[in-house]
Amino acid sequence: MTGFERYIGLYSRDLWRFCYKLCGDSHDAEDLYQDTWAKALKSFGSFKEGSNFKSWLFTICVNTFKDAGKSRYNTAKQLFRNEEEKERFISSIPADEKDIDAYIDLHSAIRSLPKKYRAVITLFYFKEFSLKEIAEILKIPEGTVNSRLNTARKLLKRRLSHE
Repeated sequence: MTGFERYIGLYSRDLWRFCYKLCGDSHDAEDLYQDTWAKALKSFGSFKEGSNFKSWLFTICVNTFKDAGKSRYNTAKQLFRNEEEKERFISSIPADEKDIDAYIDLHSAIRSLPKKYRAVITLFYFKEFSLKEIAEILKIPEGTVNSRLNTARKLLKRRLSHE
């Protein structure tokens, strides 16, 4: 097994979930996932051994997502395209969690955020990156990350309290 194959084994699941959180749609998430791995493979020679691979990979993913602009990853969509997609999302919820409706409401609220807020919320809460790591991934100042995180929290609180 090559070094790159080892990384695929270690980070495939996390990357797919991150793509899904960014896109909110399994089809677009699959496209973003594949595009990210293709770019990572192409650029693997520039990866510095000993660096944080997950951070490097998520940076590629975020840049790919941002580069798409208003194209396929960022178009407004329904929450779920069909029942199968909804079931796939529900099956990704930890078994010990009881309130599936709350997860769906949260997913919907996160999906409705502008992408700059959606990215910081996902990286911080779902991928557990530090503010500094998020700043490096998004290539923005740490203070901006903190500001976006606070704004995203307020927007989510407002949207979830209305439902």
